[in-house]
This record gives sequence, C-alpha cells and structure tokens, in this order.
Amino acid sequence: REGECIMRNVVVVDGFRTPLCKEGTDFRETDADVLGAWVVREMITRCHRWNLPLETIDCVIGSNVATPAHAVNPTRVAAVTGGLPVTIPADTVAGKNCGSGVTALYYASLRIRSGDVDTALVIGMEAMSRIPIAYHYKAADLLMRYGKARSFGERVAATRALIPALLNLKKYPPRIGLVLGLTDPMCDLIMGLTAENIAKDPALGITREDQDAFSVRSHKNAAQAWKDGIFADEVVPMYVPERSSYVGKDNGIRDDAGPEIFGHVKPVFDRRHGSVTPANSSQITDAAAAMLLMEESKAQALGLPILGYVKDYADFGFDPSCMGLAPVGAIDKVLAKARLTFKDFALWEINEAFASVVLGISRILDSSSLMRHKFGGYGLTERLGEIPPDDLNPHGGAIALGHPVGVSGLRLAMTSLFELKRRNAERAMISACVGGGQGVAMILERR
Repeated sequence: REGECIMRNVVVVDGFRTPLCKEGTDFRETDADVLGAWVVREMITRCHRWNLPLETIDCVIGSNVATPAHAVNPTRVAAVTGGLPVTIPADTVAGKNCGSGVTALYYASLRIRSGDVDTALVIGMEAMSRIPIAYHYKAADLLMRYGKARSFGERVAATRALIPALLNLKKYPPRIGLVLGLTDPMCDLIMGLTAENIAKDPALGITREDQDAFSVRSHKNAAQAWKDGIFADEVVPMYVPERSSYVGKDNGIRDDAGPEIFGHVKPVFDRRHGSVTPANSSQITDAAAAMLLMEESKAQALGLPILGYVKDYADFGFDPSCMGLAPVGAIDKVLAKARLTFKDFALWEINEAFASVVLGISRILDSSSLMRHKFGGYGLTERLGEIPPDDLNPHGGAIALGHPVGVSGLRLAMTSLFELKRRNAERAMISACVGGGQGVAMILERR
C-alpha cells in the first residue's frame, strides 16, 4: 500500500577471511588498506565465478578501527585498489571499536532492507602491527622546527635542540599508539584493567583458574577445528608479497595449551593483585574479511548461493570501567526486539576479548540475582538463560584465534553461519563488548 514501509530480507551470499596472524608476524609489513584490498580481490574472483557483474555491487561498507594515516577512508582505498570500479562508493565504520564489524554488517543490511541498495560488500581490515608510535608533543614540535629550517644556521640550531629531546626518553617519552587506542579516556583504564574489574567482582566469583580453563578450552577447540578442516570454509590462504610466501592458517593457536602452562603466566595489567594474563586475554592480531550481502529475491533470481540471513541488531551503553559486561544488555535488547528466547538459538559466538568477560556475561545471563545486581539500574532484572557450553564458541574464539578489532565482528558472523550449516541448525547469536562501555548483538539465521 502507498506510504507503507516494506522491509526486505537480507541474505549473506558468501563470506571468508584471511588467516588471523599475531602482531609482528606474517602480516607485520602489510597496511590495513592492503589487507582489505586482498579480500576485495578474492570477492571479485568469486563474482566472476558466479558470472556476477561487479557493477551489481551498489556500495562497500568497511570496518577498520586503527585508521592508517595515509588512508583515512581505508574502505574506499581497499575497494578501488582491490579492483572494484571507481563508481562504487565506500564508507568506513570505526567508532564502534571492537563492535565495528558487527555494526558495519548492520548498516549494510539497513541499506538493503530499506530499498536504498540491493547489494553491499562488507569488508573488515585491521593491521595492528602497523599502529604507529607517536613522539611526545614537545619532541614533535622540535621535529617540525627542524623541517621548517631554511638556512644552514637555522638547521644547526634546530638539530642541537632536537637530538637531546629525542634521546631523553624519560623527559619526552614516545606514546605507543596501541596502548593509547586500548585506553579508555572516560575511565582512564586500559582494556585489561576493565577486565580485571570484572574478574575481581566478588559477586561474579571468577577465579584465575576459571579464566585459564576457559582459555585452554579456546585453544584446544581452535586447534581441533583446524585438524578437522572446519575452518577450510571460511579461511582463504593469502600471498604476502613482502615475504614471498603464502599464509594459510591462524598462527596464534597453542597446541600445547594446558592449565599447567597457562597457570604460570604472570598477570600483566595488575601485576600484584590481578588475574588477567596474556594467556587468558585475546591476541593482538592482523587480518581482513569480506561478506557479500544482497536482497533475498535478487540473490534467488541470480541463482546465487545463500549462506544465511542477517536479522536483528541491538547495541547497549554501560559503565566504561566494566565495558566487558555490556553485551548482556545488547543481548536482552535484541531478544526483545526479535521476540525470541534462549531456547531459539543453536549457537552463540561471544567475542573473547578476555576470559573474564565471557565468563561474567554467561553468569549474569543465567542468574536473576546477578542481573538485578549488575543491570537493575538499567531496568534488567530477570534471568535470560543458560548458554550450553557446547554451543558457546565451539571452535575457539579470540583468545586462541586473535582479535583484529575491525575484523572480529565479521569473523563471528561467518563462523556462526558456517557452523549453522554444519549443524543444520537455524539461528545464532553473535555479540561483542566495545571499549567505552558498549555492547553489540546480532541475530543470524539459516532456513
């Protein structure tokens, strides 16, 4: 009827990712936009295989958090250098931090649902190895002075002032970009200390042993998934020209993971009283991913495969000092929005930013008293349900695989869709905590 808004179904035609590589390893010389261009090229190859003209893609929406200085819209750079026509516009989602990939999927699905576009390519890219170190502002001023010097005398004077400043690291300490990016300016805590706040909360009762056991499970499940060929559907080997070699597998998984090994790793954020360690935290990682979204009837008319459906999405604001618990609110919102309950889900993928985060979320979801204690001020008072252990991150998560922040949301989505296909199951929930005190959640389906 005239004036009535008809929301269209959004399908995922295909999705894949590069291997997830630890910071400073295989992708250490590769910028984020180059990683993005890799997956764009792979998607173009698949489009040719389907005889799908590239002009069918109406827009590209990307997710990248550590924006490269040389490419402030890395999605546009990746799209064009990857081989897409320059006529296809591109935008980048960055402000949702670790939830940017999920949010990019949502924005793309909104454009398709509303009828604004029919087809959207969503990419995620993150080169955490390439996050720069910044000079102290006074040392930077002296560098600028040197650069502006015109005469020989000016250059000598600028050099005499500059060299002591660069050598005096105590007086003019450089600022590590990665640490700055992982520190919340609202609560002045690095993300690891927000995880410590959750681990130390007596109401949640999370022990060091709990965290280490969860982390060992993540590594063992991920290692087994590779042995069983489960990741073969979603991981595309990538050629690294800087190293003249192919990378075909996630390289942070520890086959030797065990409580006796992880139990000896020392806390890194609160060295005296903490329990959050590098072994029970997500890995800093480089990677890229891509997913092709399309309006359902168009995909059917073109005879394209349908991997699944992008359904409802919700986000939630919470205390930044305990940001890791925010997914509880997002999950509650999206369940209410979709009119679903826990029993409607066969699979849960919750981003393993830290073991304490996933443990805390799981315990609150399964307890009315904890829900009232932690979220009563937000209007949430009732238990939502228990996530069966076998249905939560069954093939490991960011603790074993890595957490390239702009890519993780897409990884959660495609891992879920491929697993639903293997299980012949219908519905999955993906969720992630977001630095700054936010959480995101999204429902994915197969029919």
